[in-house]
Amino acid sequence: MHITSKAAVATAAASFWVQLAAAQATCSNVTAEKTYDYIIVGSGAGGIPLADRLSEAGKTVLLIEKGPPSTGRWGGTMKPDWLNGTSLTRFDVPGLCNQIWADPTGVSCTDVDQMAGCVLGGGTAVNAGLWWKPHPEDWDVNFPTGWQSKDLVEATGKVFGRIPGTIAPSVDGVRYLSQGFDMLGGSLKAAGWEYVVANNNPEKKNRTYGHSTFMYSGGERGGPLATYLVNAASRPSFTLWTHTIAKRVVRTGGLATGVEVECNGGGHAGVVSVTPKTGRVILAAGSFGSAKLLWRSGIGTVDQLNIVKNSTDGPTMISSDQWINLPVGYNLNDHVGTDIEISHPDVVFYDYYGAWKNPIPEDKEKYLSARIGPLAQAAPNIGPIFWETIKGADGVNRHFHWQSRVEGTLNTSMTVTQYLGTGSTSRGRLTITRQLNTIVSTPPYLRTDNDKAAVVQSLINLQKVLAPVQGLSWITPKPNVTAEQFIASVPAIPARRGSNHWTGTAKIGTDDGRTNGTAVVDLNTKVYGTENLFVVDASIFPGMITANPSAAIVIVSEHAAKKILALPA
Repeated sequence: MHITSKAAVATAAASFWVQLAAAQATCSNVTAEKTYDYIIVGSGAGGIPLADRLSEAGKTVLLIEKGPPSTGRWGGTMKPDWLNGTSLTRFDVPGLCNQIWADPTGVSCTDVDQMAGCVLGGGTAVNAGLWWKPHPEDWDVNFPTGWQSKDLVEATGKVFGRIPGTIAPSVDGVRYLSQGFDMLGGSLKAAGWEYVVANNNPEKKNRTYGHSTFMYSGGERGGPLATYLVNAASRPSFTLWTHTIAKRVVRTGGLATGVEVECNGGGHAGVVSVTPKTGRVILAAGSFGSAKLLWRSGIGTVDQLNIVKNSTDGPTMISSDQWINLPVGYNLNDHVGTDIEISHPDVVFYDYYGAWKNPIPEDKEKYLSARIGPLAQAAPNIGPIFWETIKGADGVNRHFHWQSRVEGTLNTSMTVTQYLGTGSTSRGRLTITRQLNTIVSTPPYLRTDNDKAAVVQSLINLQKVLAPVQGLSWITPKPNVTAEQFIASVPAIPARRGSNHWTGTAKIGTDDGRTNGTAVVDLNTKVYGTENLFVVDASIFPGMITANPSAAIVIVSEHAAKKILALPA
């Protein structure tokens, strides 16, 4: 039963935080007596909804997060001085969301070569909060039977019933500093593109544009941390450990019996066990974290498992005769990001980075007293967003999402990023080092000619849209550089093309990877060759989607919870 009273929610969260703070203050050894029906590793868009749904079903659930608390609701403490004396942290305030790029210490993961959030909430605690429903083809093109758009109607309804999203984050409903949207949105409209409210029209993703949709609520970061986790925390069957690193899944053959954990500036150490005979382990640590855990647990290709064997894990690693050979790390994908920069005299820049130390006094007061103003909006003033579909010579529809923001080399600049999503055919690979860090060894960007051609064509189309706009200047690419030349000049590496929307390293499918297939998990998200080990996060995505990943992952988590609960004990 869900909590509906706001007072009850606040009381439950406060009580839970007191217990959590006491538990994380020092390192605690795990006691052998306590077991859990479900151990979930990773508290992001996959793990939090699972914890809610499984505890709601009466199961005992342990949710493990390697990092610290994030938002103030859960005892987070990271904040600028002007938030002292409030319950807010840097993660709560939408206008501070980009601070991770200026100061990632204690927030970003240190064991991956890309930016990722290692705090309670994962990516949903550090991202810009973009939140819209997937296009039906996001599921129908990429996902297998049982995971098509028609199968996900119920899960989608539950997710957006819980977190509806908003196109006007400031509590007063005003969209502040809309000059960039007005200029670029007006240009799209003049070119015949249709304005849509994204979550009312998920299937309209071709030559359409709209205001950005966010998961914010009440002028603060909302999302899973403010909904699913609050409900889970109200139940005595739910336990949360922060500051706790999951080292490996402890298993005998295909049976997972628990998880070995280590303290991370507090938290817990030892082996925590699942309920004998019926207990299950679910990895929800993201495309990097879940892959790493599988490798450290003796699941993956032999070359990667040998690297782990020759690392500090060697003495405690499961013996090679119990390794499970699956293509973990392959099928790596990310949105191909291509930045262009334009300038127009109507555009007004707002210094969100400067607001970390010295917010404009009037804007600070508006935000603290009423949750209104520019600080209630995501940095750096994102919008419009717009979409286009391009059919390639191979007959494949490639979906593009363009995302605008007011920042660049001039105070009148807008940076507009093109993201290639559903329909992309390029893939890469993730691997592990002897230091147990994960690295993108093969970038997944523009590795096929048809992907490249579609990216070029989409840029050409935008150039045509903006050609008639009076006063608009092209900064990147320069006016004398063709789209083809520009796309060819930008290296296809994460530093230049990365979007940090990583997917695919533990692919879902019916073609068992142990017998020359490509899948790591089956249609119930259970790891092939195991009895009770599951993966539920973006790593199971077979292909890239056009939707923002957070919403899609929560939908996947809702659907997976139903499937897992339906399995025989």
